[in-house]
Amino acid sequence: MKKIGRLKFKARFKEVIILVIFIAVTSFAIIQVKNLLNQEKIKSLTEQINFNGSNENENIFASFVKDENVPLRVVGNAIAVLDIADYSIRGQIVEGDDEETLKNYIGKIPGTADAGQIGNFCLAAHNNIYTELFRNLHKVQIGDKVRIVTKTHEYIYTVTSTEVVEPTRTDVLQAGTKREITLITCTQAATKRVIVKGELTSERELDSQEQQEGVK
Repeated sequence: MKKIGRLKFKARFKEVIILVIFIAVTSFAIIQVKNLLNQEKIKSLTEQINFNGSNENENIFASFVKDENVPLRVVGNAIAVLDIADYSIRGQIVEGDDEETLKNYIGKIPGTADAGQIGNFCLAAHNNIYTELFRNLHKVQIGDKVRIVTKTHEYIYTVTSTEVVEPTRTDVLQAGTKREITLITCTQAATKRVIVKGELTSERELDSQEQQEGVK
């Protein structure tokens, strides 16, 4: 009887081992399939945008624009693309700072300077709702680079200051005599504002291929 019991135990132990291996292999396969599907989805969306640039695709693209494999290229009614590669901050910039705009895009605050101009180029985006484009803005440090690509030019701003301020601090939008950029988002608790400022340190005109295909 003891011998039979040992045999049954060994049989069950083998079954458990086989089951564990099966679950592990299946889980790994599911993860790999999901990764491949996500990559194909991003590729498909990019190809659709390159093909027709419709408004419907613009909104979908906003959710995937942070992927570093997608070249920086202005689509639809956007005026530029922002990229801070070290913190995976990337998004299309459009005019306006209303709620509908900020659901999908980085908004350029009305009345502020355009990219590369003398004055204060002010941009705002959400950090913890909708597309969360500025989710990592609080991690940006002095000396980091902010890349802005328009339809014709690339501008590089170097971060000069970061701070957390009260929502009433509208002086952060004021323009001076330098070519500046100001990035704004809420803190996690949405009680204060994260402010990142920088100054233009380089600019260049895009070649014809970059204007068509984007900047890597």
